[in-house]
Amino acid sequence: EGNVLVDRFPLEPYIPELIYIRPEAEREKRRELSGTAFIDFPVSQIVIYPTYRHNTIELAKITGTIDSVKGDKDVTIKSISIKGYASPESPYSNNTRLAKGRTEALKVYVENMYHFGEGFIKTEYEPEDWAGLARYVETSTLAHKEDILATIHSDRDPDTKEWIIKSTWEDEYRFLLDNCYPALRHSDY
Repeated sequence: EGNVLVDRFPLEPYIPELIYIRPEAEREKRRELSGTAFIDFPVSQIVIYPTYRHNTIELAKITGTIDSVKGDKDVTIKSISIKGYASPESPYSNNTRLAKGRTEALKVYVENMYHFGEGFIKTEYEPEDWAGLARYVETSTLAHKEDILATIHSDRDPDTKEWIIKSTWEDEYRFLLDNCYPALRHSDY
């Protein structure tokens, strides 16, 4: 009573079967490095001043990324792309001029540093970074957050959206202007 009889099974060693799957060969390995730089420009200007405000640090981000690749003898840089953004304050037409001009200024700066061939650096621009503004507002604690987001996501033209936010929620607009808008003026590379 209380004893349990257990049959004994012969123990055989377990030998796992290993399966090797050869990775598919890549003719040319492609990798991408990316980053964001916040180049400061004097109001309404499109000229890069390397020592203006934090530009020394921000420009070093870009050149550091390029140098890290150029310094590797096993890697060849195939192309560079730059996309510039402006923030929503000011008329859309002015922000188009700023985003386009500042992106071109950054392209020329990089070309002068490295002397890449014609067409090596590709550029595009977005006059106003409404997606960045929406991301900021979504994570904020602004009093009228949902109303502001509804305005941002509306079908209205950009100047009307900006005017509604500015004139309807003056305190929130001032907060965004001081705390969010500077980060909306950036260049992705």
